[in-house]
Amino acid sequence: MEPRTMESTTAESAASVAAARGSGLSAEQLALLKPHVVNLSRGMFSSGGEISTTAADVDAIFEQHLPAFAAARTGVPIVIYAHGGLVSESSGLRSAHRQREWWTANGVYPIFFVWETGFLDALFGALPGARGVVGDLKDRAVELTARAAGGERIWGEMKRFAEVASAAGGGALYVAQALGKYVAANPKTTVHAVGHSAGSIFHSYFVPAALRAGLPEFTSLNLLAPAVRTDTFKARLVPEVGKGIKSLAMFTMKQQTELDDTVGGVLYGKSLLYLVRASFEKEEFTPILGLQECVNTDPELRKFFGVEGDKAKAEVIWSVTGSGPETHRSTATSHGGFDDDAATMESVARRVTGKKPKPFGAARTLDEPLVNAAPTAELARGNARRALCIGINAYPPGSELFGCVADAQAWGSQLESVGFEVTTLLDAQATRVNILQGIFDLVSHSAAGDVLVVQYAGHGTYVDDLDGDEKEEGNAQKLHDEALCPVDFQDGNLIIDDDLGEIFDLLPEGVNLTAFFDSCHSGDGTRLLPSLSLTVADGAERAADHGRRARFLVPDETTTANFRLRRGTPVNGGPRANARELLFSACRPDEVAYETGGHGDFTVAASLLVAPSALKVTNGDFLTKVLESFSHQPRQNPYSYGPAAASARTFLAPLTAPAPTLDGQRPVEAATSAPTVAAEDAAARARAAASFLRATADFIDR
Repeated sequence: MEPRTMESTTAESAASVAAARGSGLSAEQLALLKPHVVNLSRGMFSSGGEISTTAADVDAIFEQHLPAFAAARTGVPIVIYAHGGLVSESSGLRSAHRQREWWTANGVYPIFFVWETGFLDALFGALPGARGVVGDLKDRAVELTARAAGGERIWGEMKRFAEVASAAGGGALYVAQALGKYVAANPKTTVHAVGHSAGSIFHSYFVPAALRAGLPEFTSLNLLAPAVRTDTFKARLVPEVGKGIKSLAMFTMKQQTELDDTVGGVLYGKSLLYLVRASFEKEEFTPILGLQECVNTDPELRKFFGVEGDKAKAEVIWSVTGSGPETHRSTATSHGGFDDDAATMESVARRVTGKKPKPFGAARTLDEPLVNAAPTAELARGNARRALCIGINAYPPGSELFGCVADAQAWGSQLESVGFEVTTLLDAQATRVNILQGIFDLVSHSAAGDVLVVQYAGHGTYVDDLDGDEKEEGNAQKLHDEALCPVDFQDGNLIIDDDLGEIFDLLPEGVNLTAFFDSCHSGDGTRLLPSLSLTVADGAERAADHGRRARFLVPDETTTANFRLRRGTPVNGGPRANARELLFSACRPDEVAYETGGHGDFTVAASLLVAPSALKVTNGDFLTKVLESFSHQPRQNPYSYGPAAASARTFLAPLTAPAPTLDGQRPVEAATSAPTVAAEDAAARARAAASFLRATADFIDR
């Protein structure tokens, strides 16, 4: 069986997304929609897609189509509508199509900004079903995967494109200037802005740009489930309320309704705003305007919206509110449902027209979901044996390694011989994102009885401890976290110990996960890391004459600065209480892992023992055999981390399998020569888990 690569998985995902593209609108429907659509890509007019936009098209809106619509009317309201920024162009066009006829029937000329992104479709189309993971743990899995899959980067780009669109040369600025000229020539015209979800971010730049471009005012600004940061909202829009913005209203859900919402069918058990907060913004738990809890905990916003009954500068309508003034109603119960909710849309229309609108009846149909839902069931299958093998030689000049790719291939071959399905990540494939997605794929597809392996061969390093989880009371020494070095590590894309627990905590009960790391790391000796640099330098110098290389990098200033920039200040969740994984590491905390003659020394000893040991001996016995191979070279002493009971379990066997016995005797107990972590009470288990996490120096980037 040939090992799979992440490239093939990515290609399959891309093909799936491409196949799903297309609004399903007829040529006639698209033609009717074109005079109401401004299609943007990366902040500029889009020349591709189902509806393209040029400057001439915008001129035609304000010089031909809008004047023709207004000819038989007095004081036509214009609605500038921005949908969420992470849906595809096709979804944006369907939304515009559903609304166009209704707005025009109410005497309003709508102009829809359509974005081309489709990130949510791609994200949820690629996510596995997280079998065996439920509730908050499953939500956390999705949050981590969304961030690892580039959520922060793509969301950041989307926000930058929103800003670029309203800056010099941007497509939205051109619309703002044309809008200002039209209103100057037609002073009875009123202009209103509506922003749904990330559309609130778009309007945070467009509204001020239009006012600077000469538009006298926005008669109303209506934000539906806004995904804009509260600090951005307060800096860019709040100062204009009562001036360039005559009135502002926010329609969003009450906190419990947000918590009851879902995204992607059954994949994520809260509203999209919680996913934005956890996975898309640079800092976790960034306050988002549309979340009731963020408004309630911000004194400025409480006063601004009159939460405590004070005189408000703006209005907030908490859904579900089905009674009261007809400008203050919303019955939406999902983040994506506000633009389909009759109560919400009719309330917005009353604010735009000042009169009762025609009924709104354009509901999203079942064949056009917000995002593609994942299958809710999977076919029955037997116990799986799956492995991810990672090897990186192609580090920057001066730090290259020469045996890691061969190591990954050797481990893959040995694991395949005992029934594992192997996926490999080699050199350029082994980026931070691909490593994290590969590990998450293992965990989220697992169920009780499965056996998983993660193998890594490459450099290790250390970085400053940013969240203080290594801090000990009464010890003021500078603290550090261990890290693995993906091929793109110099950009700050390190994989650190604090994050591994968040992935492994998603491991379903009854799954056996074993890791093999042929690299330098520290374990529980975090304060020894800087001094280890001297050990590596000295050891590497002495080893060079013997053809050996150390698998350890001393972090440079650029990598450290990039890491700090990428990570921000993560939240310290504290040590894990009950790790269930087992790690075999190439060396002790104060030692160096070496490679010699095209392979890692640990790999040469350990990988060849896989086939004769799997399903036959205990984990403790396996480590004892590895140690025997190193008895003649004491410079490097492999050891293991994990639960105390792991040593007596059968090597690479389902957790339900009985331990091997000798001549009918009792199962083999933990070998006394095999150094494993003991945990006899809750405090000891916590220390063991923290020690394991530090030793592995693993996986997930926030």
